[in-house]
Amino acid sequence: TVMITGDHKETAVAVAKELKLMKENSLALTGADLEKMDDHQLKECVRDIAIYARTSAIHKLRIVRAWKSLEEVVAMTGDGVNDAPAIKEADIGVAMGITGTDVTKEASDMVILDDNFASIVNAVEEGRGIYDNIIKFVNYLMSSNIAELLVIFMGMLLGFRDPAGNPFVSLSAVQLLWLNLVTDGFPAITLGLDPVDPTAMNRPPRKPSDSIFSLRSAFQLFLISSVVAIGTLIACHFGLRQSGELAQTMAFTTLVMLELVRVQMVRSQYHMSLLSNPFILLALASSLLLQLVVVYTPFLQTVFGTVPLHLTEWGVILVVAIGVWFLSTIINRLFQQFSPRRT
Repeated sequence: TVMITGDHKETAVAVAKELKLMKENSLALTGADLEKMDDHQLKECVRDIAIYARTSAIHKLRIVRAWKSLEEVVAMTGDGVNDAPAIKEADIGVAMGITGTDVTKEASDMVILDDNFASIVNAVEEGRGIYDNIIKFVNYLMSSNIAELLVIFMGMLLGFRDPAGNPFVSLSAVQLLWLNLVTDGFPAITLGLDPVDPTAMNRPPRKPSDSIFSLRSAFQLFLISSVVAIGTLIACHFGLRQSGELAQTMAFTTLVMLELVRVQMVRSQYHMSLLSNPFILLALASSLLLQLVVVYTPFLQTVFGTVPLHLTEWGVILVVAIGVWFLSTIINRLFQQFSPRRT
């Protein structure tokens, strides 16, 4: 945080020391000092300057541009007309809602209604929570869709055949449609209602150039999707010993269960407990209930090509779900342990 003020230098230094904005090597400059410096000189020492006193609108504009030239994300706050150019130039212009002029508010990206500087911190925290929820949404849906594709293609590559010796496809088209529209959809939507990660403000700022989905994240996602697909095929192979219909039903139901487990796995990376979002519980219960209806209702059995599952089949699905959860957790922890850390 850097203080830019029109007050005298001595006054600004006294306030900055009280707020602990100044370090041992921090500098305090006046507008007259800035006049003696060109833009290159300002850029070279701008990181060491904590206070700018007796400044004008053009001085504030130069300061913002100096920070932006260092590829920093700059937020500029202000309330007066002379703040408007710098607020407009900044990456994020912040105007005071109570004391701010109309010109400043029009030039800004955000207006603080209570004129409390701490509200900016709250806004950053909320923004990080929204960004995390977007990542969770994308992560969950992509992992689910990749797993579904892998189940079909891996089954074909392994040469799965039904008891009659005919080529066998692990999932039917209508089952895939059900997975995408209903089973995946409800939990994915409720991920957007998750609260903010309690450790969100402990993380360093994200670089603007960072992709929403890095190559490293894609590799991690592919590994977990592969584990989900392998677990599903294990259950499918178990059902193939009796009939193709049972095998498809087991693959279908196992994939549903694993995707429901996957929801909490994604959330746990952001320190979310299962009870922190009641809408997630409602979505999981609804998806599971709808899956049971599809499996045990005679009319829907005809539509979806399912057969009733007995205790033995449910036992296999439960063992597979526990195994996939365990392996996926190990993968996530390994990636977290060896993740690059920015300071």
